[in-house]
Amino acid sequence: MSNIDNEKQALEKSKAVKLDDLINEIEFQMVETVTYINTQTGEVITLSKEDMRAAEDEEPLEKYPDWQRENIEQAIKIIEDEDEVYLYFTLRNEYHEYEIIEEFIGTLSEDEVREDLFGAIQGRGAFRRFKDGISEHDIEKQWYEFKEKKIKELVIEWCKVMDLEMKE
Repeated sequence: MSNIDNEKQALEKSKAVKLDDLINEIEFQMVETVTYINTQTGEVITLSKEDMRAAEDEEPLEKYPDWQRENIEQAIKIIEDEDEVYLYFTLRNEYHEYEIIEEFIGTLSEDEVREDLFGAIQGRGAFRRFKDGISEHDIEKQWYEFKEKKIKELVIEWCKVMDLEMKE
């Protein structure tokens, strides 16, 4: 079987990734983690940078506690992935909550609320003041719906660009 046939067969076997898994990954992103998508199973895999370093160090797995070994074994599979099964999920680097906050504020119809929130997001403590402001103006639900819609749009666009099948 040729390489092209193998690739076609791999694509035919590939499973769709769940949109909610990727959306959650962005919403709960942590600085010390990396995320990959297994394009054959659709599984979203989040590992610590420490797990990735341990896999690269090639130390014996026995050196690590049981709870960490499974993650290191997964990291080794990703590092040694010659068939390009694992896709690095880079979108979380493109997600900027501050820009989405600004866009959300711009959609608000009441001038006073808009001005108050634009003022709140200036300088240190902007996120805390914004959260307090949306609570004070009773628009938290509106904010979270807007934010989720924006993240979903970003994820769908990224999946299309990466030619990755997705499901709700």
